[in-house]
Amino acid sequence: MQPTFHWQDCEETLRRLDDDSRLTLEPKRRFFENETVRVRPPLVFPLPTDCGSLSDYLEAIPSEPARHCLILMQAGAVTLGRFAGAEPLAKKSLKRYVVRGKGRAQPAYLKTKGKSRYGSRLRLANARRLLVETNEKLHEWETEFGPADWIYYSCPVRLWPSLWEATPAPPFDRAGPLVRIPLDLPRPTVDVLLRTYRSLEYGRIETKE
Repeated sequence: MQPTFHWQDCEETLRRLDDDSRLTLEPKRRFFENETVRVRPPLVFPLPTDCGSLSDYLEAIPSEPARHCLILMQAGAVTLGRFAGAEPLAKKSLKRYVVRGKGRAQPAYLKTKGKSRYGSRLRLANARRLLVETNEKLHEWETEFGPADWIYYSCPVRLWPSLWEATPAPPFDRAGPLVRIPLDLPRPTVDVLLRTYRSLEYGRIETKE
């Protein structure tokens, strides 16, 4: 049994496993399992919020991945991508100087040490500008490609809310179709973005001990 499977084989793989031994949904962790295996579908085919069974999921699988937006954020670096049918439509990397000499992002530093001089003001301005540029690009792509069906993101917990404090705010709701990417990623670049998306195209079969 292959430990991974491509999105093109998702339906066939799940049906075969279900025929061998019934798969049930673990609703909180969003995977399927039986007595011997645990199956995590490809994230390009995320489980709908109203999915209650494997049958529901199989009925919801489209013929190909829908319109996706990827947002990879770290302090001072953002890489964005739009995809449709698993093909990249647009990619953009944005960088600003926001990290102090000792490696701490200025907004995080201020919570413990307070403001310093010109350098801190510059880093704070850059951090705010990076959020604005990120949302402006997201709005530009929404106009060009239409709304994304799913938004995948990787971002530090303390940084993610700041995206909605910028003007303009993102072109999607915080309660919208968001999927956190469950991977530890390096500093975001276009290459990291493409490799990350390729990883989302594969599901996993985990054998239970």
